[in-house]
Amino acid sequence: MPESIGPLAAENRRLEDLLDSGVREQLLALSGVFHTAVGLKEVDGRATDTLCVKTYVHTKRTVAELSPDQVVPPTVDGVPTDVTEVPAEFRFTADDSSHRPLVGGIQLTNGIKALDPANLQVSVSRGTLGCFATRTSDGKAVLLTNWHVATANGGRVGDSLFQPLPEPEEDRIEDDFPKRPKSSKNAVATLVDAKVTEKVDGAIARVNTCYSSCCNCGVGFRNTVRGLDVAGGDAIAGTAPSPVVAGQTVFKVGRATDKQEGKVVTANYPSFSITRDGTTYTFTGQIQIQGAPGVTFSLHGDSGSVVVDSARRVVGLLFAGPGNAAFSLANHIADVVGALGITIKGGERSVLATEEPDELVQELAVRFRRTSAGRRLAELLEVHRAEVVHLVNHERRVTVAWHRAQGPAWYAALARGARHTDYRLPADIGGVTRAAAYARMHAVLAQYGGETLRADLAAWSEPLRKAFTGARTTAELLDTAGGA
Repeated sequence: MPESIGPLAAENRRLEDLLDSGVREQLLALSGVFHTAVGLKEVDGRATDTLCVKTYVHTKRTVAELSPDQVVPPTVDGVPTDVTEVPAEFRFTADDSSHRPLVGGIQLTNGIKALDPANLQVSVSRGTLGCFATRTSDGKAVLLTNWHVATANGGRVGDSLFQPLPEPEEDRIEDDFPKRPKSSKNAVATLVDAKVTEKVDGAIARVNTCYSSCCNCGVGFRNTVRGLDVAGGDAIAGTAPSPVVAGQTVFKVGRATDKQEGKVVTANYPSFSITRDGTTYTFTGQIQIQGAPGVTFSLHGDSGSVVVDSARRVVGLLFAGPGNAAFSLANHIADVVGALGITIKGGERSVLATEEPDELVQELAVRFRRTSAGRRLAELLEVHRAEVVHLVNHERRVTVAWHRAQGPAWYAALARGARHTDYRLPADIGGVTRAAAYARMHAVLAQYGGETLRADLAAWSEPLRKAFTGARTTAELLDTAGGA
């Protein structure tokens, strides 16, 4: 059964009240003390089970080095105290398997390659997909990760996120770095928002599931976390109704260290800074977590993992830790959902496709209506969309053909081209050429589609084939098809 944190929360509140009664000001007046919080007393760098009043310094000094009136007392009103030294260096915090449907706790990357000029090594930054949420502004399904994961190496809103990695490409020293992926294979989401503040390192990406014209993109998801196995299950149970408290047991699953159990040392860690690409970012009031004795709670690559309580409710978003990995730091989830405008709902959910038009379908309609032939094609798209959705989702032979034709990746490529006009459509994806993909889907839809769909496919077969196989960009494809 999930642990009851009622007594623990009450004791945390009692100590917070003690700090608010004037103790905080007294302690902050002592030499070197720059932050106070309620937390677990530490011995030799390990958190114990004893709640205390914590004071934080940048450099610990012995009692002999301080005047008597500048020494932190061992107790305050009978409550133990602790003096903790804040590390000088922090860093943002690698399973490489492909996961379909998508779940939390798996690898995620924007696939952008960077070149280290010192050793001429090419690298890609990788983090963790935390969980899934709903964007309140439009009701779309989004995945949650860190800002620094989604925007690594110059990533920006509109870029694709990949799971596990983009299709391999040859790299040359003379290439233009940072280097974005050319292929859309394994693209599972599109970055729509990324925030970094003193409280939040978070990003959301719209999951590639809403494909009306072509149906299931092949990246359904379940709001579970890989191998979580807490309270008898893996499914996320929403967000916790109140913030975590010192001493509370928490869990996470990440790309680098899989599932780990830890304990909250304090829910109010002092300010610290991280420098990334020449810019310094300062964070404050974060959750400090330490793994069990001999266990590292997180390592580089676990960034983006959600931290959950013993009832599988999300309490934090893991993002950083000191260079020695002695502990981990997480944003409070209330700060994250507020900054990104999302809600995290409880229960497992599997999404395949929807009949709601997405941006690419809407772009099709706009461009097609510029010509008389295009207006007719737009009408046919509207008429047949629901049928095609149904066939791809529910007619096994059509579903198989769609995936063998690399349909999800082709659709993702077209969608990327609709957002980035300079993006060139690939000649093939996974060894499937455009001509082969078109022929396979045309044949299977003509075989299993209704009478009207079959007739319209026959009438438009050659113009659509020429547009799909010959266009260099999405815009050119739409204009060619719409002007047929």
